[in-house]
Amino acid sequence: MIGRSILATLVLAAPAAAQDTIPSGQAVVLWQVLWERVDGQGTQAILRFIAPGVARDGGTVDFEAAQADMDWLCATHAVPIAALPHARTESVLVNLMDRPVPRGATDPEAQQFFTVYTIENGACSPEAF
Repeated sequence: MIGRSILATLVLAAPAAAQDTIPSGQAVVLWQVLWERVDGQGTQAILRFIAPGVARDGGTVDFEAAQADMDWLCATHAVPIAALPHARTESVLVNLMDRPVPRGATDPEAQQFFTVYTIENGACSPEAF
């Protein structure tokens, strides 16, 4: 029960913190936190953010800027979530999308960026995939 209340606090606090200091300056909102089993690798935490700045039409954030945002979101949001006692993981996927897209669905109009990280010693290390 304590683990759930800590997660709720992190999730509720995350959007305000992200809007204040994200590197690109775009406003993002934490939309989902999911845990998925990855074959042969255990559990992966997935943090999905709505980030209108990455939109194809009218967006102001390119992939390079989005990558800096995802690195920052991993360090500030994914590391604490991945360390929760009942949700511990060493693999995190950070997803920025210009509009909500259900996990696993396709939307040809949506723009999305993803980065997978390994968390080691409290730091995020991007993985090639």
